[in-house]
Amino acid sequence: MLVRNSGLGTSPAFGSGELGFNALRVWLPFVFALTAYLNLLVNNGRLLIDHDIYWHVVVGQWIIDHRAVPHQDPFSSTMLGGHWITSEWLSEVLYYLAFRLAGWAGPVVLAALALALTFYLLTRLLLKRLPNLAVMILVGAAMALTAPHMLARPHVLVFPLMVLWASAVVDAAEEQRAPSLAYLPLMTLWANLHGSFTFGLALLAPFALEALWSADAQARRGVFIQWFRFGVLATVAACITPYGPESMEVLFRLFRLGDALSKINEWAPMDFASFGSFQICLIGALAYMLYTGLKLPPFRIIVLLAVVYQTFMHRRYVDILALVAPFFIAGPLSLHLVSAAILRKGETPAGSRRAFAVTAVLMVVSAVVLAMKTDFTPPLTPRQAVDKMRSLSTGRVLNEYYFGGYLIYVGIPPFIDGRAELYGRDFINRFLNACGLADVADFVRLLDEYKIETTLFRPGTAAIGLLDRLDGWERVYSDDIAVVHHRRSALPEKAPGAAH
Repeated sequence: MLVRNSGLGTSPAFGSGELGFNALRVWLPFVFALTAYLNLLVNNGRLLIDHDIYWHVVVGQWIIDHRAVPHQDPFSSTMLGGHWITSEWLSEVLYYLAFRLAGWAGPVVLAALALALTFYLLTRLLLKRLPNLAVMILVGAAMALTAPHMLARPHVLVFPLMVLWASAVVDAAEEQRAPSLAYLPLMTLWANLHGSFTFGLALLAPFALEALWSADAQARRGVFIQWFRFGVLATVAACITPYGPESMEVLFRLFRLGDALSKINEWAPMDFASFGSFQICLIGALAYMLYTGLKLPPFRIIVLLAVVYQTFMHRRYVDILALVAPFFIAGPLSLHLVSAAILRKGETPAGSRRAFAVTAVLMVVSAVVLAMKTDFTPPLTPRQAVDKMRSLSTGRVLNEYYFGGYLIYVGIPPFIDGRAELYGRDFINRFLNACGLADVADFVRLLDEYKIETTLFRPGTAAIGLLDRLDGWERVYSDDIAVVHHRRSALPEKAPGAAH
């Protein structure tokens, strides 16, 4: 059996087919990919439940129509003309093209394919190091943890790149070398698809240190030069975007939102008041490590705890924990499990090709059948409420944060939308405090200051009760999704004898 000389010591290189049942090892990556794909197509409403997909599609259309990327906000009523860039421009173009080709089924299939590829790659790469059962547990946990963020949005398009990059960086550190320069185009693609590419760059530092720490003294100079060169070239590769180095600033602008960021649902701290997949996986992992004595090298512990801490602080980091952390522990876990390894002859390439062919056919057929029989319209959209607003020839709108994307889609400038970095901390805090009636007087001032004629909120928003009682305002529409209020002075006059 092949062995790998690394900073982790001598670990078994669990090549494809060397552990467990051959047939299962051939099919396992395709089983996870197909399971994710079919589940997402059947439950397509989950992928489209986030209203940000609306403005992403509109931005993609804007880029195609103008043959340029935006540098100023062209959509909102409050920040119109303000400096704004989109580091997700390529994802938005892809989503728009998919939408133009197949309606809402297009973004659904595109996102489902990206997620299926993610779990195929995750399974395939982990099978090189671990036995079947361990891989099934890790990939199953990854699917459960990422489920809340399986959305038709730019971040899912980079999940496959994140998996490939993490695997390459960890493998290189264990082999006391830098990653291959062939991975640099991967970073350029990542930087044009989503702003999370900065995490990929940040991942280089701890694993470069691990490679240096585990290398022989006489080899450290060469290892340092390799990693330094790769880090510089990766940073340059990340700057090959329409915005150049400015793409890197988007993440820092986002974190400068401070306490306002934690009030946005996807960036809120992890909730331990409920018991869900994250809590189950965390407790299960701790129990396993405490019971079996699994140990990690110091640098792995540091980077793993850093990711766990960020996940506690911002639940959006659970995707990184789910898709990247398995590579942090795969090497040590393979050593831990080596005594239980059952070696078998590897599968033939023909078996893998057959599995790929069957999976591809099932994916295509299921997509076509479901597209013909399924309504892919995004759910929980305030269509009727907005139609009522249009009939009133509404002026400026004060809208729910999560309705902003739909308003952009239908051509109504929103007060606020999902581009949090555009609006800034003070604006978001004022909006949330006012609409939550933490400051009632400021809510009234907000209506006058921005000359608001119509409000569009979700039922249960605190401001709705005040608007029902506020002089000069009238509730003109309500359903389970949205409530609309309008200034009476702005309401069209009723014809004589018309019913109230």
